[in-house]
Amino acid sequence: MHLNNSYASVKLFRLDGSRLLSVATAIFIVVGFVQQGIAQEATLTGVWECSRDANEQAQRYRAIDQVTNNMNRLIRGRAREMLRAKTAPQSTIQITDAGDRVTFSGKKHRVTFKTDGTPTRVVSERGTATARAQREKEKLILTGRGKDGGVQTTIHSLSEDGTRLVLDVSITAKMFTIPIRYKSTYHRAPN
Repeated sequence: MHLNNSYASVKLFRLDGSRLLSVATAIFIVVGFVQQGIAQEATLTGVWECSRDANEQAQRYRAIDQVTNNMNRLIRGRAREMLRAKTAPQSTIQITDAGDRVTFSGKKHRVTFKTDGTPTRVVSERGTATARAQREKEKLILTGRGKDGGVQTTIHSLSEDGTRLVLDVSITAKMFTIPIRYKSTYHRAPN
């Protein structure tokens, strides 16, 4: 009885030449798509161009206005102007994502972070800070602490198709009663 079932199984899967070619072609196509999907897995690596969305700019300005509303009238205007300039998104961002390390390159600076939360000293025209990069699921979280106690947290989220990068930014400082929160959207630059 067992022999007959084995024979039936073998006979059921016996293929002639054309069917074998069709099955082999189908397997080749499926494997090719799977490999292509793996090779093109979404990554932060690339050059990103800011979308300059008017709604995002308005959101950023509203957040700054909320933070500065309780400031003395004599400094409120200057504080808003300074915060708008300091929070303006860069026109382009270049990122190299190597998994355990991520490098941000700009016109004047290049900084590499380990993505395990190891602190890195960052020096720029805006001062010195200690920053850390950590991965949380598909997001990269960059947190910087300035000498004055201010903290900026930027969450980098990549769209599923890998063409859009959204930065969720939160800034706190001793002089702020609430944090400044805003988003900036970037699109992958064409090659």
